[in-house]
Amino acid sequence: MSAPLSSAGFTVSIVSHGQAELCAQVIEDLAGHAASSVAKLVLTENVPQSLPSLAGLPFPVEVVRNERPRGFGENHNLAFTRSATPYFAVLNPDIRIQADPFPALGRRLADPRVGIVAPLVREADGTIADFARPLVSPWEVVRRRLNASADQAQLSHPDWIAGIFLALRSGAYEDLGGFDTRYFLYCEDIDICARARLRGLRLETAREVSVTHYARRESHRSLWYLRHHVSSLLRFWSSPLYRDYRALLRTEAAEIAKRQ
Repeated sequence: MSAPLSSAGFTVSIVSHGQAELCAQVIEDLAGHAASSVAKLVLTENVPQSLPSLAGLPFPVEVVRNERPRGFGENHNLAFTRSATPYFAVLNPDIRIQADPFPALGRRLADPRVGIVAPLVREADGTIADFARPLVSPWEVVRRRLNASADQAQLSHPDWIAGIFLALRSGAYEDLGGFDTRYFLYCEDIDICARARLRGLRLETAREVSVTHYARRESHRSLWYLRHHVSSLLRFWSSPLYRDYRALLRTEAAEIAKRQ
């Protein structure tokens, strides 16, 4: 799926949906704080726009210009085919980075039992974002609408991690087949996390490093985004993967209860 691996570093994939200003900010952060960790940046222009200047960056940049808009998973899967590094990271453009998170993520991923890792994600006001979550169910959707504050216990043992910032070994990404492109928007992150867990891989949050997320939450305001969100949830809930993952989590919970 990808090119032969080089010796070190992360390939970072960012997709812009007309978000040139946000992309400029996060790329500036990567250049200023993570130049020694980022071996390559793949910047995908999902819709026509004027991208920020990419001159003088301390790492190579490959710009992909789509002839048609592609979904979250398809864009990052295509970016992965342009990666030749041991690690691959998916970043939203609406984050800011204050210090290099990649060494800590790489240390976690050096453990072959870890499949997906993310830094701690904070909201703009400094509170911990609700990014490491229990498995999405109809009740969980209602709970989050009523109270979206982070569950501290869930940070250590998440059932899935939101695709704000995800890092994987390239070998694990390839083994998992990347994101499921049947999802155009939403639930790609839940799906890949579930598949990783069902293969015996752990999900971890590296709480010693953090990024800030300036969330837009389009599905709360736009009918178009809401429609995609609902259709993706229905697809996931009707899938064998959802049933298998629920069964795994119930088994794990029963085993923990026995030991207590």
